[in-house]
Amino acid sequence: MSNIDEILSFCVNLSRQMVLSGANLERVNAAVAFICKAYQLEDVSIFSLSSHMSIAAKDKAGNYSSRQISIPPSGIHLERLKSLNRLSYKVTEIKPNPKFLDKMLERAVNVQEYPDIVVLLGRILAMSCLCFMFGGTFSELIPVAVVTALIHFITPILETTGLDRIVMNAFIMFLAGSCAILFTASNMSNNFPVILITVSMLVIPGIPLVNSMRNLLCGHEINGILQMLKIFIETMALGMGVYLALVIFSGFIKINATSQPLTHPYFLIALSFIASVGFGVVFRIKPQDLIFAGLGGALARIALLTLTPVISSRLLYMTLSASVAALYAEFFAVTRRQPSTYFIYPSIIPLIPGDLFFYALVGLYLGDYSGFETHGINCVLSLLGLSIGFVLSSTFAHHVRKVKFRRFNQ
Repeated sequence: MSNIDEILSFCVNLSRQMVLSGANLERVNAAVAFICKAYQLEDVSIFSLSSHMSIAAKDKAGNYSSRQISIPPSGIHLERLKSLNRLSYKVTEIKPNPKFLDKMLERAVNVQEYPDIVVLLGRILAMSCLCFMFGGTFSELIPVAVVTALIHFITPILETTGLDRIVMNAFIMFLAGSCAILFTASNMSNNFPVILITVSMLVIPGIPLVNSMRNLLCGHEINGILQMLKIFIETMALGMGVYLALVIFSGFIKINATSQPLTHPYFLIALSFIASVGFGVVFRIKPQDLIFAGLGGALARIALLTLTPVISSRLLYMTLSASVAALYAEFFAVTRRQPSTYFIYPSIIPLIPGDLFFYALVGLYLGDYSGFETHGINCVLSLLGLSIGFVLSSTFAHHVRKVKFRRFNQ
């Protein structure tokens, strides 16, 4: 295999691992373009989707080559993403012999992992904080922890069966809704809405929505549209799962849409910090960086608390709150030479409107179409504001990187 073949094979495999770890396509394409430029490849053509990567190029001798690879449904592994990001910088800077690239990639992928029990505890910690933020008490903690653990263990099992994600989402939320109803019926909790609102935060596709909006505004329109369609269908599957649980088991309890969220600002900020730290563990952020994950969540909460009383438009104050958190993430991405997603993903957690999603579903179930419309619209506005805020900041950083890349090419 010639050098160009080895280089392009490395590029598609690197791209695949980066997407699987949670990278956005803009960052993946930039990494590939820099690597190809470093090895003096010409006529570089990159076609990328969240499910497919294709790269073609020509070397100095005029030899053409191309490589393509499929990408399975991705998750989030931020420590691996950081390792792969550093590898892309290292390859660009030192231009190692292409025959060593595969081994370098293998080492970058094999990062140190948290034990599964630690990931589970981080997930339960985050869910407990969200439970209190949504108005729960200590009586809701055990049901939330049990359902969280159940979803944690059953999701990998379902993935091994090859079930479509839409079917999985419907089944998981049906299971979560059924458990929440049964816990309430057995008097272990008297606040069914809080339990279900909290656990729904595990599966609401807030982060994929942000990435889809970012793709739309950063030159990946086809992928952005496909992602948004996929997210819409998967979200409808979540709603269908909850709705089925309500229809089948609602006779055990009285279904209502009443819950009083926490309003004390200092508690909200503290809980947002801890929840983002917990999700930082779930996203496999290293222990020494968890404080930065927590600070991002706390900063997002502070911005939201500050802006909500003075701005009436939900879309606007969500956009501005998300922009503050995203600028924080972009700053650390530049200063620490890490992907912005390393800090953005944990920061997004306190802003995801899981409560509005639940209340819209309950309104539909109870025939309260006015409530369904109001909460549904507010949920959509919150998610749009969240996406736009991150995209605005990320787009600014994107154009800064493009200027840097042009200078690199000169």
